[in-house]
Amino acid sequence: MNYKKLTAVFMALGIAATCFSGCGLTEGNGGTSASEPTKAAATAAPKDTATPTPKATAAPKPTKAAAQTGSGSQSGNTGNTSSEAEKEITYINGVLTDSDEDSVTIEYGSDGDFNQTTFDISNADIQIGENKKQGGPLAANLNLKIGYYVENGDYIAVSVYGDGSESMTPSWVYNYEMKSVSGNVRYNDDSTMTIETGSDGDFYEMTFDISSAELDIQVDEVIGVSGLRTSLNVDVNYYVKDGVNIATYVYSDGTEYFSPSQLYNMEQRNTQAEEDTQEYEESGDADYIDEEEETSEDY
Repeated sequence: MNYKKLTAVFMALGIAATCFSGCGLTEGNGGTSASEPTKAAATAAPKDTATPTPKATAAPKPTKAAAQTGSGSQSGNTGNTSSEAEKEITYINGVLTDSDEDSVTIEYGSDGDFNQTTFDISNADIQIGENKKQGGPLAANLNLKIGYYVENGDYIAVSVYGDGSESMTPSWVYNYEMKSVSGNVRYNDDSTMTIETGSDGDFYEMTFDISSAELDIQVDEVIGVSGLRTSLNVDVNYYVKDGVNIATYVYSDGTEYFSPSQLYNMEQRNTQAEEDTQEYEESGDADYIDEEEETSEDY
């Protein structure tokens, strides 16, 4: 009995141990499947890749056409309030005084109030006469018209135009008073010209530097030629610098004449001849009348 009891106790303990062990394994497997994903589930779903917002791009510089009209397309970035395409274009005329690869300086003004301004031309359209300029210094004294806008205190040119003509700067013209004179060409070459001028027997010669002058000589209808030459009557615009007469403009109708002194001397000789003739005639008439009277009386 005791043996049976003991056997029963051991069997009960064995069943309990087996049940305990099996239940524990079942709970452990179930816990693993619930808490640990399968390999497929273990691969986490990829996170959503956010498309990065592009950095705000400054509005592009205006095209030259847009800049000239003061309008142009803006960037989609509405936060940009300094779009160059909206810059107001201003135009100014002046005479070039200095230039390099990226800039020009012009002088402008009048009546003693003159200014010089330097413009950035690195991105400007440049046209001199019929030719497009591709960089490099421009010639001094060119007459220029510049379209520009102002940014951060800088003068940015969008267009530079010149018809190819040159002139003295306004301050120079103001400081050196322009004069004019008429006369007859006595001598000329490529760089100098001497004329005779004066009147009423007071004649003198003037020599001019004509190396940079505009020559406007009409074609002679008789001989069919133009060009500066001796015996032409000319009108000269000039100024005096360091004692030298600098001609800026020389005009002639193309007809050749005697010089003023030659004409004057011819007139003087003709006048003298007429006076001598008149005196002779008057003197001859008196003698003839006397002779007639004497002859009459004698008769």
